[in-house]
Amino acid sequence: MDDAKDGLSDASLQLRALAALSGSLTDPLTPDQAAEIVERHALAALGATSAVIVTLGNFPPNGAGDASVPIAPPQMAQLPAGEAPRDTGEGHVETLTLVHAIGIPDVAFMPTPLRIDSPVPLAEVARTGKPVFLNGEMELRRYPAWGEGVLKAGGSAAAAVPVWANGHLRGVLGLTWNTPRVFNQDERAFVLTLGVMCAQAIMRGHLVAAERRAREIAEHAIQARGQFLRTMTHELRTPLTAVVGYTDLLSEEMVGKVTPVQKEHLRRARRASEHVLSLIEDLLGFARLEAGEEHIHLERIIAADIVEEALDIVRPIAELKGVRIRVEVPDVAITLETDRVKLRQILVNLVTNAVKYTDVGNVVLIVRLEGIGMALKIYFEVTDTGRGIAAGDQGRVFDAFWRAPHPLRRESDGTGLGLPVARQLARLLGGDVFIAHSELGHGSTFVASLPAQYPGPRSSPSADLTDRPRPDVP
Repeated sequence: MDDAKDGLSDASLQLRALAALSGSLTDPLTPDQAAEIVERHALAALGATSAVIVTLGNFPPNGAGDASVPIAPPQMAQLPAGEAPRDTGEGHVETLTLVHAIGIPDVAFMPTPLRIDSPVPLAEVARTGKPVFLNGEMELRRYPAWGEGVLKAGGSAAAAVPVWANGHLRGVLGLTWNTPRVFNQDERAFVLTLGVMCAQAIMRGHLVAAERRAREIAEHAIQARGQFLRTMTHELRTPLTAVVGYTDLLSEEMVGKVTPVQKEHLRRARRASEHVLSLIEDLLGFARLEAGEEHIHLERIIAADIVEEALDIVRPIAELKGVRIRVEVPDVAITLETDRVKLRQILVNLVTNAVKYTDVGNVVLIVRLEGIGMALKIYFEVTDTGRGIAAGDQGRVFDAFWRAPHPLRRESDGTGLGLPVARQLARLLGGDVFIAHSELGHGSTFVASLPAQYPGPRSSPSADLTDRPRPDVP
């Protein structure tokens, strides 16, 4: 192996090192991990004894979405010798921040914190944007305190190159050797290329870290919202359930006679309470879905039976509005393997939504079968003759808590969760809910599609297949 390496030129070995480094940086890494990988490849390829990476200012800058780094950085104005750089606008001179270091002597960061106007190579490169190559003791002593410290630590040569990102100087890569070194043109180009790759790696690392933080924040927000909804709905449901119970006691004259007018008021109070309870159940269901707490209980069921169960719930609402519900199912029974309660809830939500937004006319539910084998799907198509949805609003109908406005009437009652919950439940069962057609003033058609056979794993505790009857509790 060593003989093979001896037969390769330094340039070839460096190209191989760059290829190996590029491959090592493909995984999602933190900035610290990315910097360490660059440093270790630099040490191995160049025989260096120490490496350090520092960044300047806010790296990556706000809104950094482009990780590309120009090979030829733009010209930078070099400060005259001895002139201090401008401060950050708050009376403080910028400092360099350590990202990672391997084998670097403490003296390399004299003084601490390392200001951009410090008399050390890393700071000089940060000020000028130009690389610094120090071949031996004489050149190291150009930086008296720093050079003396490096020499005492066993160093004999050093290099510092800029780290460019999106056309801006964002940091510096520093290397030291324990023997004097002549930096030829190929080696200088190699070290400069390491600086470019370093910037790309750290930029990606920051983006990965930012994505992870954003995901954690989003997950925490979802959990907090779910906990709030569960707590709030529990606190509301308990007294409302008591209100319904006491209303029934009064209506049934368990505590004394009531007049017909009083009975009518009690009936209205009970209906209003039940309506609020249904809204609370919507919120609870949404919270469970967001928290991933819904479990799938599989059964082999007949589609027409579930349709009838759903319509038993919705028909009273439609009758109060004078809306007729019509059903079309094939003569041959359609069977599917899915969760009975969740499918029924999907259909209840879709038909209720159609009835809610239909003032005059009909709602039609059509069940059809398409495909063969594992691609066999059942479609539940709900069409109404109601208000319809404007083209500009159709992309929002599945957003939680969003409800379509109506210019002539107050907004319809509801939480704005019926369609979002229906879609989430359908996707949980391996299907989907979508708008097939809608035109403002001419009604809408929503479709729920489900596979005839649940596509998820059978070993999952959330997918329990049973042929036994289950309690029919929504």
